[in-house]
Amino acid sequence: MRLFFLLLLPMNFIPVFSAAGRTVPPITVTVTPDSLLVGDRIRYTISIPHSEKEVVALEWLNGIDTVSPRSFELISTKHLSSTLYPGSSQEKFEFEFAVFGTGQQPLPPFTVVLRDTVRRVSKKVLYQPSSSVFVKALTDSSMRELRPIKQPLKPKIPFMLIMPVVFGAIGAAGLVLFLTFLLKRIVLKGAEKVDSGQVAQGKLRKLGSSLSAGMPPHECYEELSNIMRAFLENHYRIRALEAVTQEIERDLKKLGIAGFESIMNLLKQADLVKFADIRPDVEESRQSLHKASEVIRSTRHVRPPEE
Repeated sequence: MRLFFLLLLPMNFIPVFSAAGRTVPPITVTVTPDSLLVGDRIRYTISIPHSEKEVVALEWLNGIDTVSPRSFELISTKHLSSTLYPGSSQEKFEFEFAVFGTGQQPLPPFTVVLRDTVRRVSKKVLYQPSSSVFVKALTDSSMRELRPIKQPLKPKIPFMLIMPVVFGAIGAAGLVLFLTFLLKRIVLKGAEKVDSGQVAQGKLRKLGSSLSAGMPPHECYEELSNIMRAFLENHYRIRALEAVTQEIERDLKKLGIAGFESIMNLLKQADLVKFADIRPDVEESRQSLHKASEVIRSTRHVRPPEE
């Protein structure tokens, strides 16, 4: 009858007996993985149910640090306690081992120690797990010499993948150049639409108002020179703002500008005020502003020379 009962028990639950013949609660042993390479790790779990009035301890043969010097090396341990149902508890011991050697390796045996409430040993049972792990060698056991080192393979350049990238980069560069060209043309056309004569006339009117408000005549001539130079540079496309009067005269002669003498008289008079310390009065300054306005008005309908 007892044999029939034992056959009905799950394979993971293995009952053991104390020296007095009383049954110790079934112990569950699991190990994962059951097949590994040399030096890999396993998780070895031992679950022991017991009465709440008992204290469970686990002892390894020859100490936990020398479980099996030949095959198993302890890495870490963990102990968890839980209640199964009122009056019954369970202790779970989790061990992590690094496994060495080769072939089938039996799991290390251990001893379950049960103590009563006053810490006296009530049961002490040696347990030898029936499970084992299979350790595979890192190399073929039939190998007797080192294999020759293979030459590194040259990477194959995937032209079919690179060519679209190259053509895409060329296309992007061309698009940027085209957009830059268009933007430049738009800016130039916008600048051409600005009437340099109107701009100069507005500055002259503002300068006349400043002169009436008490601006010194010599400062008026300096500003007048700047207005005329900006007009000549923008309208006739010559270098005038940073050029000396002789250079402007030479460029205007080449272009055959109408009113050439009036323009040069204004510029030279402004140079005399600036460099020869000549001090004109307010009326002379007004006349010069009027002459400049007439010169600009006379050139507004004259088409500027092409670049």
